[in-house]
Amino acid sequence: MAGNEIIFKDIELSDSAWIRELFSVPDFNSEDYNFTYQYLWKNTFKSKVAWIGDLVLVQYNMDHGQNYLMPVGRADDWQVADLVSSLFAENGKLVFYGVLPQQLEFFEKHFSGKYTAELFRMGADYIYDAESLKTLRGKKYQSKRNFANGFRRLYNWRFESITEKNVPECLAMNDEWCRRGGCNGDFWKSNEFCATRVALNNLKALGLDGGLLRVDGKVVAFSIAEKTNSNTLIVHIEKALTEYRGAYQAMSQEFLNYMDGVLRERENIPEGTPAFTLVNREDDSGDENLRKAKLEYHPIEIKEKYLVFLK
Repeated sequence: MAGNEIIFKDIELSDSAWIRELFSVPDFNSEDYNFTYQYLWKNTFKSKVAWIGDLVLVQYNMDHGQNYLMPVGRADDWQVADLVSSLFAENGKLVFYGVLPQQLEFFEKHFSGKYTAELFRMGADYIYDAESLKTLRGKKYQSKRNFANGFRRLYNWRFESITEKNVPECLAMNDEWCRRGGCNGDFWKSNEFCATRVALNNLKALGLDGGLLRVDGKVVAFSIAEKTNSNTLIVHIEKALTEYRGAYQAMSQEFLNYMDGVLRERENIPEGTPAFTLVNREDDSGDENLRKAKLEYHPIEIKEKYLVFLK
C-alpha cells in the first residue's frame, strides 16, 4: 500500500454495499463502523472515504483538523500497519478517532512508544441488554415501566411503522422538536435535526426501519434503527414531544418489541429466539442531560473509545 496515492471522496448512498461489507469484517457494534451513522453525520464531520485495497478508511475534516477512523476490512494486521505508516509519513502526525480498546493493541504492537491515547468519553456508545429494554422488568426499571404504562393509560395512542405515507408527519414533528428545543443555537441539536431529516428522507435506501406513536392521531414520537452487526440493534434516532408524559419510555419499549418481530420474520429466526441481544443507543455527545437519560436505562457497557495521537 505504501507509495500509492490515497483518493478520498464524499460518502454517497451508492457506497453503501462496499462500506457495509468491509465494516462487517471485524463485527464491531460501535456506531462508528456503521454505514448509516457515517452517512447521517457526514456533513457534521465533513467526512470523506477511501477504498484502499481490502480496507475502508474514513477521514474527518472538522474545523480543528483532519482525523481518521481506524481502517478496517479484509486486509491483515501488517497491511493496516503499512497504511497507517504511509499516512504518518505523509502528514508527520496522525489523530485517530473512536479507537476501541481492542484496537489499542494494534498501536502497541506496531507503534509502541510513538503514540498516546486519550479517553474520548463523549464518543462512548451506550450498550444495553435488549431483553431488559423490551420488558422493563425488575426494580431498577420500575420508574421507566411506570412512565411507559402511564403513557398507555393517559392517552388515546397507537403504534405504527414508518412508511412513505407518514414520513411527512415525522418530518413535521422533527421541525417541531427543533423549534421547541432551540436547536438553531446548539451545534449538536441542529446537526441531529439535519441527520434525522436525512434518515427519514432515505429510509428505504439506507435499509432502515422506523416506528411512531400517535396520540389522538398526531405523531408525538418516532424511532429509527437497524441491525448493525450479528447481535446488536443500533437505534439511530429517537424523538418524542415531552409534554406527552412517558412518550420516550413507551416509544422505546414498543419499538424494540416491534423490531424484534420484524427482524425475526425477515431473517427467518425461530419463535422464541431473539433477533438481537444488545441495543446500541449511540453516544451522548457530551450533553449532560442526555448522559443522565442514557445512564438511567442501565447500560451493561459504556463502550470506551479513545483518541490516538501518532507523532
